[in-house]
Amino acid sequence: MDARLNPFAPGAGTPPPELAGRDEIMERAAVALDRIRSGRAARSLVLYGLRGVGKTVLLNRIRLDAEARGIASVRIEAPEERSLPALLAPALRTALIRLRRLDAAKEGLTKAMKALAGFVGALKVKYGDVELGLDVEAEHGLADSGDLDTDLSDLIAAVGEAAAERGTAVVLFADELQYVPEEQLAALIMALHSANQAQLPITMVAAGLPQILGAMGRAKSYAERLFEFVLIDRLDESAVRTALRLPALREGVEFSDDAVAVVCEQSGGYPYFLQEWGKQSWNVAEASPISGDDARRATE
Repeated sequence: MDARLNPFAPGAGTPPPELAGRDEIMERAAVALDRIRSGRAARSLVLYGLRGVGKTVLLNRIRLDAEARGIASVRIEAPEERSLPALLAPALRTALIRLRRLDAAKEGLTKAMKALAGFVGALKVKYGDVELGLDVEAEHGLADSGDLDTDLSDLIAAVGEAAAERGTAVVLFADELQYVPEEQLAALIMALHSANQAQLPITMVAAGLPQILGAMGRAKSYAERLFEFVLIDRLDESAVRTALRLPALREGVEFSDDAVAVVCEQSGGYPYFLQEWGKQSWNVAEASPISGDDARRATE
């Protein structure tokens, strides 16, 4: 069959043509973020699981859905060699610029920008990778002590106040969170906890490998009460069937029951491997329906 029409998309964080089996998690995230935006108590999500189960894809989908509902979002990915302040400063600047476009955000936004300026100025010496140009002067005494715990709490609160002034929320979407050093992770958790206690509309939705549970628990024992930890695991047989058949049907191609069974067994239900087997089964098949023999040849 024509490889140009092949709908399957194996890759690192590449969105699949059909995000199957994750509706309930996406709805839980949407409810939590909408409650936080309206000043109601809710725990946001930390998605955890092994490589290849679709954490990044799901995180991005939750972010896009939140943006479609008018929530201001920023995304960071935590590489091993970068400090948390270096990641947060440009991300929060992006969030504030988005809020600047909204006429209602004025006084609170100015305060938040000054807090960010103070945060960057105070911490760029301690964390040498913090570099950010701002067109505002820092306000003395606001997020400029040089202590990450104190300054990050002040900054997060200021951004939350600016979001509340506009009637929206700011959500930090953080991927690969397990790479953030624990003392810096503790400062972030403490800042978000303080904002949560003040009912400010700012929070985080994150994804990471399973060790993030232990890291967050060691960083701050109340993390399990601030976030809902959601295991992202393999897809069940029904979700595998949907993820294979719907994208193919949109191109006028069918998967036989035997082919679905072979792919389900060989992929183990892991979303990445499912995309790989779907792609290769399509490429070796000569015509629709894709058969079990096609799937077995793809495996070889």
